[in-house]
Amino acid sequence: MQKKLKILTFSLLLIPAFVFSEEKDKSKDNSPPTPSEHVTTAAPFTITVELDGFFSPTKEHQISLTPEAWPDMTIVQAMEHGQKVNKGDKLVTLETKKLEEAIEQAEKAAPAASLAHEILESELGSLEKSTPMLIENTKRSKSVADEQWEYYNKIGHGEAKRATELSLHFAQQSYDYSKEEYEQLLKMYEADDLTEETEEIILKRAKNSFERASESLRLSKMRIDRELKITLPEQLAANKSLHEMAQITHADAMINLPRALQQKQFALEKARLDRSKASEKLDQMKQDLKKIGGVTAPVNGTLFYGICKAGKWITSAAIAKKLIPGGKLAPHEVFITVVESGPLELIATVPEGKLANLNEGINATIVPISNPSLKLNAKIDKVNRTPGAFSLTSSIQNDTPNILPGMAAKLKVVAANYEKAITVPNNLIEDESVWVMVNEEKINKKIKTGPSNGKVTVILEGLGEGEKVVSK
Repeated sequence: MQKKLKILTFSLLLIPAFVFSEEKDKSKDNSPPTPSEHVTTAAPFTITVELDGFFSPTKEHQISLTPEAWPDMTIVQAMEHGQKVNKGDKLVTLETKKLEEAIEQAEKAAPAASLAHEILESELGSLEKSTPMLIENTKRSKSVADEQWEYYNKIGHGEAKRATELSLHFAQQSYDYSKEEYEQLLKMYEADDLTEETEEIILKRAKNSFERASESLRLSKMRIDRELKITLPEQLAANKSLHEMAQITHADAMINLPRALQQKQFALEKARLDRSKASEKLDQMKQDLKKIGGVTAPVNGTLFYGICKAGKWITSAAIAKKLIPGGKLAPHEVFITVVESGPLELIATVPEGKLANLNEGINATIVPISNPSLKLNAKIDKVNRTPGAFSLTSSIQNDTPNILPGMAAKLKVVAANYEKAITVPNNLIEDESVWVMVNEEKINKKIKTGPSNGKVTVILEGLGEGEKVVSK
């Protein structure tokens, strides 16, 4: 039966330049002195690059949760790392009781919030109608208070004082009349102009009237003295204070009535915003409940904990501690990756000194660490020469049973392979030319160079066997 064709993609990562520089410096310490001359010969020449790498998925689905309103994601149960899953399988079960209770409370609070909003709308409507009227009434009240104070201060107080003083004058007049009448009657009585009985009655009445007038005059003097010294000054001060309070009340009303209206408008706007936010949060919590309650496999494949980067499950150990009963997930955190069956990618670190020998089209062999007898023939299709990371893709014709992302492998690349090649030490080559000794004379020859192993370089054109290459 013909084997199915499987595609394997692998990438090489460049390690920092200084690491290779240190290794190069160390190797120089142990290397022999560079030659000052070299006689060319044709001999086999091979450059082999061996690298350590890891298989990485090319078709993966990272699973994370991003709740909008409910950050608490507590694990009840989770599938095992490396478990096979089918599309729709429930990957994890999260605790949802508290979220369901919060949704229920929010739904119950919604009608009360709507009623409070309607009351505020009604109050604002009334206030918008009454505020202009209240402001007009306040202005009118101030105008009346100003008129009353101006009248009392200019006329009323003086008239009250005059009336008080006149009342004393009238009391004095009454007293004087009673006294005069009584004295005249006494004279008439002594003159015996009237009968004794009539005289006695008239005299008695006159005496009583005089006594009443005397007492009235005494009381009037006391009352009027108090009014002039205490009552009227207090009344003047009280009217002045009332006028001043009216001014203050008017000033406050002119400021506070519009503010009260504005405050009610702000309160209604805030209530609208709060109501909108509460409704939005309720919708978000319902969406969160769907997310948290339905974490399922998007495709058929294998479940892995965490994220795979450069062929390594870098967060697997940390995620494994969370995917236990009672563990808590963080928002935006990739906690599961589902890898589809299909081509894998091999990612390997590459010393910078070996990068020059890695090019598109070079054959390679991959040997999984888990199965050293399995050799996967490969061919580099593309090299990305971005410092720090180099991506190489390769297609192979070998089956790869039991190979999963995160497994290690050895990558062997035959970068150059010549049955016969002329090579020259690198220190004798300068700007694509060499110095050759001909008849005791140094002649500069242009050459075309090929691959180099770091010590010698293949000469493709410009030199033949038996030529003596010397330093300048």
